[in-house]
Amino acid sequence: MRYPFKSKLSPKFEEFVAIRIASGQWNTSYDYNLHHFDKYIAANYPSYEELTVEMLDWCKRRETEKNNTCISRTTPIRNFLKYANKRGWSTLNPLPLPTFEANSYIPHFFTQYELTAFFKECDSYVMRSYQERRHITTLLNRLQLPVYFRLLYSSGMRTCEVRWLKCSNVNFESGIVKIIKSKSIDEHGVVLHDSMLQLLRHYNQAMERVMPNRIYLFPDKKDEPHKIRWGCTFFKKIWSKVSDEKAVEYDLRSLYAVSNISKWENHGYELSGKLLFLSRSMGHRNIQSTFGYFHLTPMLTDKLKRNCAKKFSELLPQTPAYNEENI
Repeated sequence: MRYPFKSKLSPKFEEFVAIRIASGQWNTSYDYNLHHFDKYIAANYPSYEELTVEMLDWCKRRETEKNNTCISRTTPIRNFLKYANKRGWSTLNPLPLPTFEANSYIPHFFTQYELTAFFKECDSYVMRSYQERRHITTLLNRLQLPVYFRLLYSSGMRTCEVRWLKCSNVNFESGIVKIIKSKSIDEHGVVLHDSMLQLLRHYNQAMERVMPNRIYLFPDKKDEPHKIRWGCTFFKKIWSKVSDEKAVEYDLRSLYAVSNISKWENHGYELSGKLLFLSRSMGHRNIQSTFGYFHLTPMLTDKLKRNCAKKFSELLPQTPAYNEENI
């Protein structure tokens, strides 16, 4: 359920949000922050029907806020200002953008033992939870979580892409998954491994008995996509039983990329084609994003340094970025 805006700018906000939703460029984080901006205007400028410079003070970086957090918080307001200027509602200058801070987080590289232990614990955890409390929520978790995490591991999809998947996006015969909604507006496809396709077929049949004619592949009890905290929370609970090492569910995507790249050490000229295929299947807008994963593959990285040392730093600018839009 969407909450109404409260300030005098409500009609303009509603029009802007409707346009963004229609173009697939809106999410809960944007909605949350735009509503907070609206509440600020309603409380401090209750009679104003136009944007003013003073209102935009809300977008200034706070003392307790990092640059990247400020960027995420104010992105919907920046986009609204651009839209308002285009529509003739405002003539204010664009907001200055804080300097982006490269993320220093190094993804956890799971060992085979850790993966086996994680999936074993996941299967046990959902069974225990359902036995302790037989409820529609625990039943859905019992069916979904083991398949959800295995799909992340085997496909390299973003967590948001899996949560937003509709049943109609999956071809249960060919194993081709169409990613219609992602962190960007680019559509792309993923071909599932035969074992994952078989598991997904069994899962879909079980879900049809529980929730016939559902829209989403991994729905909550209202047939809506799970929120971001769903996967994060359960991954943390399950992983804590396996290891004390720091890891997040998004690391399964990194593992997919690194595992593929690590197999290419002796592929010579075939590497470029494989890299392009990996980049497209992971939904990267440009191949430069895929290059970031080479930092996490020591053997291939050393070989590249030996053969093209001068250009190596240009090819691999930084490790993959982690932020809310990624997940």
